[in-house]
Amino acid sequence: MNITAPTIHLNGSSAKTLFAEYQEAYDAVRDAIIKFSAIEFHSRDYYVQDSGTWTKALEHRIEQREAMGKVEEYLFEHLIAIQNQEK
Repeated sequence: MNITAPTIHLNGSSAKTLFAEYQEAYDAVRDAIIKFSAIEFHSRDYYVQDSGTWTKALEHRIEQREAMGKVEEYLFEHLIAIQNQEK
């Protein structure tokens, strides 16, 4: 993933602060992914609707999980970039 990472310098935010904030956001997204994955999701909750509803619901769920994965990756890439600048 291409990101535009912040540059650590004297007039900007400290690496420690940025890393901690990105780490907190990353942990929250990871927690959200775990909780999202734990939601009971079964075709029996959709079959009484129109034909194809389960398939649409499944596609929507997959889209949302992929979006969460992109946010997770974005935050992780920032953590790596900040950590690499500390060396």
